[in-house]
Amino acid sequence: MAEREIKFRGLKTFQIFSGEIKQVWIYGFYLKRGTYGDPGPQAHIFVYENGYEGYRVDSKTIGQFTGYSDQNSVDIYEDDILSFGEPKKIGVVEHFNGAFVVRCGREKSPRLLGNLVGKGVKVLGNRFEHPQLLTKKKRGAPR
Repeated sequence: MAEREIKFRGLKTFQIFSGEIKQVWIYGFYLKRGTYGDPGPQAHIFVYENGYEGYRVDSKTIGQFTGYSDQNSVDIYEDDILSFGEPKKIGVVEHFNGAFVVRCGREKSPRLLGNLVGKGVKVLGNRFEHPQLLTKKKRGAPR
């Protein structure tokens, strides 16, 4: 059996000196743990760069790498918004019944992500930073 890469991403929000709020994606491995002074376990993404560095991230934004990449070699994660097929459809990547699937709007049956990869799949964004891509007004793929 081939070894697969297991990695996660999570969105970290912080405030810079000017008072501006910034968000950045942290990529690494996921661990839910408590730290000194925290009321309970918190979601962390750990990155190995000259030792392990842990970053607290918003637990709602944590998504696992699917093992697939799009037509532009962009890694596909849970909660990514994809365009695919002819005519172009837009869907969100989810983990469902032990598999990564793409759910399109109100369609009853999700599509297996593995069956779509290699057929013009493109990552458009994710549901946290680009929710407007999932509204009815924006159903077509952006140009």
